[in-house]
Amino acid sequence: MALEIQSAQEALFIACEMEKRAIRMYERMLMLFGDSGREPVLKQLLRDEQNHLNCFTNLRGEDALSGEEALLLSAQASGILFPGGLTEALRHGAVDTPQQLIAYAAGQEETAIQTYTDFAAKTSGEASEAFLLIAREESQHLQNLRDMLQNQSENP
Repeated sequence: MALEIQSAQEALFIACEMEKRAIRMYERMLMLFGDSGREPVLKQLLRDEQNHLNCFTNLRGEDALSGEEALLLSAQASGILFPGGLTEALRHGAVDTPQQLIAYAAGQEETAIQTYTDFAAKTSGEASEAFLLIAREESQHLQNLRDMLQNQSENP
């Protein structure tokens, strides 16, 4: 059952949780597969997600959510990006080449954008505006990934 998001604070909390999940994924990939041509791509993906987390954390400010509310929102966020974790990513060949890694990351960004856009449509006021802001930020990141992929294709 999906939790109803009521505020921008909750929207930003979910965004932060999704970014934390992406950071953990890229950190694990870097530890396990950060050799040869994959290391620069993994480090860039990790930096991008860390920057997003910082941005969303700054937007969120210091207001804390209650323990139960935070747990429910965190659980909801955990099922959105990288479902199946590293094992599922490996099944899809996500780390086979730098190009596949970027393509996989782009797919996750598309999922995030769709999720935030859906959340914006289901909410109103400040929560909807927060989700639309986050979706725009993620759209820019997706474009950056597409540019990286194009550059990788042109300069293997």
